[in-house]
Amino acid sequence: MNIKKVALSLFICFFISLTFSFAQNDSLSFFNGNWTENKVTNGVTVKQCHFDKGEFFGSNQYISLLEITKERRIDIIADNVLKRTSEMAKEVGALAAVNGSFFKMSIPYNSVDYLRVDGVMLADNQKSNIGEREMHQLGAIATFKGELFILKADSIWRWEHDIQAEDVLTSGPLLLCGGKKELLTEVPFYKNRHPRTCVGKRRDGTIVFMVVDGRNSAAAGMSISELQQVMSWLGCEDALNLDGGGSSTMVVKDLIINHPTDNKKFDAEGERKVANCVVVR
Repeated sequence: MNIKKVALSLFICFFISLTFSFAQNDSLSFFNGNWTENKVTNGVTVKQCHFDKGEFFGSNQYISLLEITKERRIDIIADNVLKRTSEMAKEVGALAAVNGSFFKMSIPYNSVDYLRVDGVMLADNQKSNIGEREMHQLGAIATFKGELFILKADSIWRWEHDIQAEDVLTSGPLLLCGGKKELLTEVPFYKNRHPRTCVGKRRDGTIVFMVVDGRNSAAAGMSISELQQVMSWLGCEDALNLDGGGSSTMVVKDLIINHPTDNKKFDAEGERKVANCVVVR
């Protein structure tokens, strides 16, 4: 037998075993973390954990989860000027909110992804190349009579326009679809760690919003593949990445409960103005 082939086979086996071991350790760290749990109201719970000993994905992480297990109305809201997530949530009397999809910091309108609110289209997808979707337009959240759905873009060019729902917001990348992990590309936005916001839905209808803090020694942030793995561990069948970075914000009862990064401090004061957000009534 060729010695080089044997050595290569042994190396591959060792690498697979090592990768599996790391994945096992990370899942144990995740589920065994010192999670706090606070009931907001019937069917709405906040869970948070600070992994501060470098034990999760070999890094410090601060994770905030908002789980909705009973019927609550979920809507997409927006304005024609940039506003903070907490400000938009307060204006509509929302129970909770997270930031929405991607945007540019310019006026008169700033969304770069398809946006429909109460049946009215406010923005269409902006694309670099005709016929190609941007990575943040590979999926969508849609709300119909207050129920949230996570959808995968198909090959129809104006697919978003045909979704039968009051509110529609494209975003991406799509993380999970039908319980399966979506294929991720090897680009810096996917591979590098950043603050992240995402939304998932379990088979039983539970909605899970997650905000991951980052850009700080206390919280590294996650890559897209790490985010995908966590949403899978949380039992989501479908999951979609929303805007992240300095936009990542979770608000519950008018309080910011994570650590937005625009002030470069690990506190609740660094909230960025955004174009749209997702609210829980």
